[in-house]
Amino acid sequence: MAVQRLALDTIADDDYELIAIHCSIASYRLAFLLNKNLNLKLFRKKEDISFEYGDLMGSFPLYQYDDHFQYSTYNLLGNKFRTQIESKNKASEGLFTTIEERYTTKYLIPELKNVDYFLKIETEASNFSSKSLVTNILTVPQIITAYTVEYTTLKSKNNLIFE
Repeated sequence: MAVQRLALDTIADDDYELIAIHCSIASYRLAFLLNKNLNLKLFRKKEDISFEYGDLMGSFPLYQYDDHFQYSTYNLLGNKFRTQIESKNKASEGLFTTIEERYTTKYLIPELKNVDYFLKIETEASNFSSKSLVTNILTVPQIITAYTVEYTTLKSKNNLIFE
């Protein structure tokens, strides 16, 4: 009887560049500024990236631009989701009732809690330079800092796979 072997090629990770952006502005404003300064055409996707955290559903904004001429796809992702948790204990003080407001923050990439947004660039072009892109991002005055992240070292890199 002949022995048959199936050889599986190693599954290659998606090859992309990941840039971390620190800024305190809203996601739509950041997308506008990146469009203006980097000549992109980021637009808000109809569906955000959603994750379930126990009984809480977190929703992270997603903006996308497909550059058909450079064979690149740009994705702007929010890293933080903050929501108010309803408190069941209400302290009563005579005529006035005080309600305790509590907030919780969830992160798309929990290892990088200080990062506000990620710019994920999937490209097939061999001449793509993330260093020049980071330099152009840093020219935007509202952005505090931006730098490339080695996504292969992240524990929650699977959160960046959303299509």
